[in-house]
Amino acid sequence: METVTWSKNYETGNPIVDGQHKNLFVMINNLKVGLSEKQSKITLVDTIERLSSYVEIHFKTEEDLMQTSHYPDYAKHKEEHDSLREQAEKLIQLFKMDKVDLTATISKFLSDWLQHHINEIDIKMIKLIHLSRI
Repeated sequence: METVTWSKNYETGNPIVDGQHKNLFVMINNLKVGLSEKQSKITLVDTIERLSSYVEIHFKTEEDLMQTSHYPDYAKHKEEHDSLREQAEKLIQLFKMDKVDLTATISKFLSDWLQHHINEIDIKMIKLIHLSRI
């Protein structure tokens, strides 16, 4: 199963946000390894729930940063976060009920979303916040 690879292209310039993004890449890759090794459902659910908890921490970090910096697109960015939260929770519940194949669904969803969100949303946010402080 293809892994997602961190590169300098994903760097936002904010060391805390970048560190969290790197951790998310590691966690998504660990999930993909677990799926490819056909780990037990209990192990996979635990991995997904740890990933979900970490995503919450990361979103809170970004949302706090946007609020303290009076980021003008805060509401739109938070909507992206809320949408991901909702989609991820639905996928987790479907997996727990054996109604979705994680291999084909969650890992692609997470890796595609993470890469898109960083490149399209987070880099723009950090640049605007940085410019507003100059």
